[in-house]
Amino acid sequence: MAHLKRTREDILQSVISTVHRQGLVATSLSELFEVSGASAGSFYNYFRSKNHLGHALIDFEWELLSSEVLEPALASSPNPIEQLLDMLHRLEMKQIQQPNCGGCLLGNLVVDLVEQDPAFREHLTRIFEQWEQTIAQALTQAQDQLQLDINPQHLAEQILSATEGAMLMGRLHQDADRIHRNFAGVRQLLKQALYN
Repeated sequence: MAHLKRTREDILQSVISTVHRQGLVATSLSELFEVSGASAGSFYNYFRSKNHLGHALIDFEWELLSSEVLEPALASSPNPIEQLLDMLHRLEMKQIQQPNCGGCLLGNLVVDLVEQDPAFREHLTRIFEQWEQTIAQALTQAQDQLQLDINPQHLAEQILSATEGAMLMGRLHQDADRIHRNFAGVRQLLKQALYN
């Protein structure tokens, strides 16, 4: 394969599908060079090691998730509950459209990487805390729509955990109907918290 001059983003974009499918630990450096079309020199110009690539992929996927799911959902309605429902819809559709329902890359990397290096645990914890905080802020803005005993932070934690579970089970079963049912369960969790 002819090695082309690749940018950092080119390399991340070209390897993300492989890492999503089989994990970073199981993907060899030679395979990363091959799928990226980058020479070893070009690769190491941007990434000091496979671990360094792993951290870059975490940030890259978070940027994609933010720009393709979270930000559009937050802009979709003035009603924060509708925003959260839109976020769940976008995540569900993303799962359905992925080949073989690949699950959440960030969630997959938790399983793949946190025991490899404490820095991965810290990095992924920060990312998931940002995501949880985004949900919690929407719920806080919707406090007048929630039952009086609902803690927005705790509900955000439950919603994110249930969402990750829905995506993980989607990856396991590779069944679109099951993904729809699991996301319906997450939406029900939110709706049960609303003041009737």
